[in-house]
Amino acid sequence: MAQTRRTSLVFAAVVLVTVGLIALSSSASPFAQVSSTAGATTSCSQPAGVIRAQLSPTVFGEVTTYALPKPLKAPNSVTAAPDGSVWFGEVALRGVAHLFTNGTLFQYAWPSSFVTPETQCFDLSELWGIVLWHGMVWASDSPNDQLVGLAPSNDTFKTIPLASGSQPRFLVVDSLGNLWFTESSSHTQVGVISSPGATPRYFDVPAAAGEISASIVIHNATTAYVVTVNPTNNAGQVFSFDPSASSPTFAQVGGNQTLLAPYSAAVANGGLWVGQHDSSEVAFFNDTSSTWSFYPTSVNPEVPLTLPYYLLSNGSSVWFNEHDSNKIAVITDATTLTEYNISSIPLDNPQRGGIGNVLTIGLDGDLVWFTEWTGNAVGFVNASVVPPFSVSSQHSSATVTPGSSVNVSLAVSGATSSPLSLQFADSESHSALPSNLSVTASTQSIVGLSGTRSVVVTVRAAASTPLGDYFILATVTDGMTYRSVYVRIVVA
Repeated sequence: MAQTRRTSLVFAAVVLVTVGLIALSSSASPFAQVSSTAGATTSCSQPAGVIRAQLSPTVFGEVTTYALPKPLKAPNSVTAAPDGSVWFGEVALRGVAHLFTNGTLFQYAWPSSFVTPETQCFDLSELWGIVLWHGMVWASDSPNDQLVGLAPSNDTFKTIPLASGSQPRFLVVDSLGNLWFTESSSHTQVGVISSPGATPRYFDVPAAAGEISASIVIHNATTAYVVTVNPTNNAGQVFSFDPSASSPTFAQVGGNQTLLAPYSAAVANGGLWVGQHDSSEVAFFNDTSSTWSFYPTSVNPEVPLTLPYYLLSNGSSVWFNEHDSNKIAVITDATTLTEYNISSIPLDNPQRGGIGNVLTIGLDGDLVWFTEWTGNAVGFVNASVVPPFSVSSQHSSATVTPGSSVNVSLAVSGATSSPLSLQFADSESHSALPSNLSVTASTQSIVGLSGTRSVVVTVRAAASTPLGDYFILATVTDGMTYRSVYVRIVVA
């Protein structure tokens, strides 16, 4: 049964009131040109050559972060190299950077001819894509309609000019070594280049008027997906295509289901996961049943919506960032959710400086890398470090009739001296806030966990609850790490 949902969806930008600087209007189009004078230099001169710095890590639990040198570098887009180092864009530097595991950082400023005009010297030009391709580090240069390649061995650059007005964004390399890119051009299309010296080819995507191509997912040699979205109203779609075809045909995935700002997708667990960057949930399209389900994140009282954004899959795990909630999250086997605060300082603490603006992530085995645009930091979650507590359910699903209730048994296991609290979310609407379904627990907190504690959760359905399938998310947290389990509730 397809999941029943409220349809009163909010496409308008969410106005956030939080402590400190928020340089990016979080729920507005993240592809809009970002302007900021935070950390700006007093002249329009572009640094020349390579800048070296030594960074010290800050480690808390499963998370490690590296504060970048000031002034603000506005890091965005990150990819791992085979040696365990990572490359990322530095938007305010106007270039790319290379971070090694020992904390050594090399920053490669683009030549002055590559940057925005002097009249826009305080504008932070977007840099959304970065890949390793043909022995060089390639990044998208949206304002100048080109791709920029760096040869780190001798600090030389090469460019691939693109069509005027193409505004390249995300980059991905397919199994044949072709480089694909998306665009924010008014004409919805994607591009592909076979080699740095080849001529780019462009393919039209049959998206709705006003939509841009946001990101591409290469699943295998013959299956890929392109996500399209309208930056004005945040409506979007996903299309499948064969990247090996000489002239690909694009087919819409999942029918006419409304998706809220679907800027990114990933393939796992027999279907397609889509981040909804105007909500507090991730959508999942099941290839076998051809139905959509919606997996809520935990609710963060400090922000109206958590804004899942950029997705990557790793086996049966789907990793994503919660843009406004300052978390990196993973859904495993479509049954559990783990969320990690990316800062040891709470979001509402003046020392934190507000939302860090994690926009993209990158995978390197058990390490999930992220960059913080306004947080001016790069870091990773170490998935091999197991949190000291977990939660599971004895029931994968339960049925309730409108006007009645049902009990679900949870088991909280592990050993920790930190007090744990329980909280709940559900998939009734894009906000993840329970409404017709109310959830109560036999205890609201657990102190001194050692072993397993049983918790009985009562789910009550109001008489007006629409029939259908829902997900209840039961979360246990110590305030830094959030461990959750999904339970399907069938209202029948």
